[in-house]
Amino acid sequence: MNAASALSQIKSINSKFDSIFNQLESLFPQLEYHNQQTSFKELKDTISSIGISASSKSSGNITDFSSKYTPIFDKLNEKIKDLKELDKMIAEVKEDSEQMELIALNAMVISVKSGEKGQAFSKITENLQRLSKDMFVYSDKLSGEEAHLLEQINSLKSIFSGIIDSQRSISSKDSECNSDITQMLSSVTPSVSELSSKVDSIFPAIDRTKSVLTNKNQISGGLSSVTKILDDLNSTNSASHEEITAAFKRALDLISQISTSLTQLCSNFAGNWQEVIEIMENADTMRMDFESRFLNNHAFGNNNIARLVSNILEKYKTMINEFGNYQMVQKDLAGTCQNITSRAKIIYTVFENLRPVMSRLHHVRILQQIEVSKNDAIKSVQDSVTDMDNLINSANASLDGIQEILESFIQETGTMLSNFVVSITKDNENMVMLRNEKELIYGDLTNSQGIISSAFNSFAVFPDDFQKKCVLVQQNLQDVMRLNAELSSFANELSNEIVR
Repeated sequence: MNAASALSQIKSINSKFDSIFNQLESLFPQLEYHNQQTSFKELKDTISSIGISASSKSSGNITDFSSKYTPIFDKLNEKIKDLKELDKMIAEVKEDSEQMELIALNAMVISVKSGEKGQAFSKITENLQRLSKDMFVYSDKLSGEEAHLLEQINSLKSIFSGIIDSQRSISSKDSECNSDITQMLSSVTPSVSELSSKVDSIFPAIDRTKSVLTNKNQISGGLSSVTKILDDLNSTNSASHEEITAAFKRALDLISQISTSLTQLCSNFAGNWQEVIEIMENADTMRMDFESRFLNNHAFGNNNIARLVSNILEKYKTMINEFGNYQMVQKDLAGTCQNITSRAKIIYTVFENLRPVMSRLHHVRILQQIEVSKNDAIKSVQDSVTDMDNLINSANASLDGIQEILESFIQETGTMLSNFVVSITKDNENMVMLRNEKELIYGDLTNSQGIISSAFNSFAVFPDDFQKKCVLVQQNLQDVMRLNAELSSFANELSNEIVR
C-alpha cells in the first residue's frame, strides 16, 4: 500500500462517515414528532374532549317540578272545593228564582180574578215575575261560567301533568346520556392511556439513540487528522521508507483510537435503536388490540366507540326534541293560568248583574206588601207575599255567600297563579339554557363522531412516514457498522504495510 492508495481509502471512509451522520442529523429531529398529528392522537384528544364537554357544559340536574309545584296544586284543589260550595249556592239562587216566578204567577192569577181592584197588584207582580226570570237567567249564566272555570283548572292540571312527563323524560334521557358517556370513557380511557404511554416512551429512546451524534465531531476530527497525515505524506515526492513508516504509524495510532470510539458508538447505537424497535413493535401490537376492541365494527360487547357515540347521539336528539315539547306545553301553562284569572273575573262581572236585580226585587216586594195591606180584594195573596219575602231573603243570603267566595277566590288564586307564572317563566329560561347546553354537547359529539369514523379507516399511532424514517435510520446503523468494519480492514492493511 502506498501513500496515495491509503489517502484514497481514508478519504472514502471520511466521506461515507460524513454522509451517514449528516443524514442522521436530519432524520432524528423528524422522528421527534411531538407536534405531528396522528389518527390515534386525534382519537385520544376527541375522547378527552367528550368528557370535558359533557361535564363543563352541563349545569347539573334538572329541577324536579313535581315536588316544586305540587303545593300550588294542593292549594288550587282547596279552591275547587270553594267552587263546589259556590255551585251549591248558585243552585239555591236558581231554585229560589224558580219558586219566586211560580209564586208570582199564582199571585197574578188571583189579582186578575179581582178585576180592576187587582190591576195595580197585577202589574207589580208582573215586574216581580220578570225580575225572578232575570235572576234565574243570570244565575244560570253564572253556573255556566263556573263550569268553564273548572274546565280551565282541569286543563291546567292536564298541562302540568304533560310538563312533568316531558321533564321526567328529559331528565331520564339526560341521565342515560351521562351514564353512557361515563361508561364509554371508563371503558376506553385506560386503554388509550396505556397505548399513549407506550407511544410516548419512544421519545426518550430516540433521544438516547440520538446521543451517538455527540461523538461525530471527535471521530470526524480524527479521520480528518489521518487524512492530513496521509495527504502530507503523499505530497512529499522523496519520502524515505522510514518517513513513510513513521507516518503510517501515526495514522494507525489515530485509526485505532477512532475505531475504538466508532465501535463503542455502534454498540450504543444498536442497543438504543433496538429499544426503539421493540417499543414500536409493542405499540403496534397494542394498536391492533385497541383497534379490534374499540374500532372494529364486529367488536364484541358494547366497546365499539363509533356505535356507542351513535347511540348517545340518538338519545341526545330525543332529549333535545323533548325540550321542544316541554316549551310548547309550558306556553300553554302560562296562558291557561292567565285564562283562569280572567275567567274568575268574568264570573264576578256576571255576579254583579245579580245585585241590581236583587235590589229591584226588594223594591217590588215592598210595593207588593203595601198594595196587599191597603187592598182588601187581594188579602188572599198575603201568604204568597210572605213566601216571596222569604225567598228573596234566602236568595240574598246566597248572593252574599257567592260574593264572599268569589272575592276570596279571585284574590288568593290570582296572587298564587301570578307568582306561579313568574316562577314557571324563570324555570323555562333555565330549561332553554339547558337545551342550549345539550345542543352544544350534541354538536361536539357529532364532530367527534366524524373523527372517530376517520380513525376506523386508518388507525395509526405514529405519523405516516415515521416508519420510513425508522427504516432509513436502521440502514444508517448498518452503514455505520460496515464503515467500522471497513476502517478496521484499512487499519489491518496499514499495519501489514508497516511490518513490511
